[in-house]
Amino acid sequence: MSSLRAEAVSLLQSLVQIESINPSTAPTGSGEQQVADFLATYCKEKGLAYELQPVKDGRSNFLTWLPGKDPSRRVLFVAHMDTVPVDKWESDPFSGEIRNGRVYGRGSCDDKGSLAAMIVAICNLGEQQPEATIVVAGSVDEEYRKAGARAIGLSGVRYEAAVVGECTDLELVVAHKGSVRWQVEVEGVPAHTSRPSLGVNAITGMAKVVLALDEYSKMLESRSHPLVGPPALTVSLIEGGIELATVPPSCRIWIDRRLTPGEHPQDALEEVESILETLRRKDQVKVHSLLPALEDPAPASAESSRIAAIAAKACADVAGTGKHVGAPYGTDASQLSLAGIPCIVLGPGSAAQAHTNEEFIQVSELTKAVEIYQKIMLSY
Repeated sequence: MSSLRAEAVSLLQSLVQIESINPSTAPTGSGEQQVADFLATYCKEKGLAYELQPVKDGRSNFLTWLPGKDPSRRVLFVAHMDTVPVDKWESDPFSGEIRNGRVYGRGSCDDKGSLAAMIVAICNLGEQQPEATIVVAGSVDEEYRKAGARAIGLSGVRYEAAVVGECTDLELVVAHKGSVRWQVEVEGVPAHTSRPSLGVNAITGMAKVVLALDEYSKMLESRSHPLVGPPALTVSLIEGGIELATVPPSCRIWIDRRLTPGEHPQDALEEVESILETLRRKDQVKVHSLLPALEDPAPASAESSRIAAIAAKACADVAGTGKHVGAPYGTDASQLSLAGIPCIVLGPGSAAQAHTNEEFIQVSELTKAVEIYQKIMLSY
């Protein structure tokens, strides 16, 4: 594996050195196109077919593939190309430097480590032709609305299964949470703060909403899922008022409601709406939800799927991992599962490093990921 190790490290360093911050999370972000173009050149030089799939705003998914013995069958390996913004890094976030057996830089762990391992895996299968056609994709927009995964799912191309690369410490994630996110607004009446009784304070009204939602979030803790834990609700953003001497006429919050497998976004919305209706009726709070919501359903558990069984053996053989686990976060699997694709989540690196200002990935895990992905590619 020494040559594959060197190739994986080199490719990951090159990917990290390309800034691909999601422009929906930071206006100055360059997006993923330069990564897609780089991978197109890389795979062309390796003799692999490739395609750029336009998704949105000049941003394209990257896809490369190796034909299988049965061209009617396809298995997808996907990892996202976008990253979150950088803030307060002590070193260059795009250096890709190696220190103490680790590759450092934004995206090294989340999610360019998985992407590099998948690309190196497919490029080095040599004469070993898989049974099913293997497709490796770099997706756009995972860090915001998962538009890239949605485009793959809606493309009309059928996949028997998908391996979603994320930083799981090479553990086998067979279930994870989804989310539904939306805004709630309270309307008040402006007045001069010297005579506040002439107005209606929207921030005071929103305080009642937030306290009611806090009680609801505590109740959710009793609905624990065996793999991913309980659902959760967080009021993550708030804004209100117009200036210091005016009773605030409006106040808004953002709600992030995490879903467990089997929960539906509409059910979560309706539960919150019931709380808001009580506040409208009993406290005369003029409150309403701003819809449509951003929906990311929790994928069905892949515990009993063939891809999970094959991946578990590959993980056990290479890394001594492979136990079925759940995760509290979301991935591209949320959108791919809507197309009926059984999905597992598996990749090198620790989620504890994702989005941090000293992000890194262990080279040893990166190398093992290449071998695990190859075993899955040849066994499905």
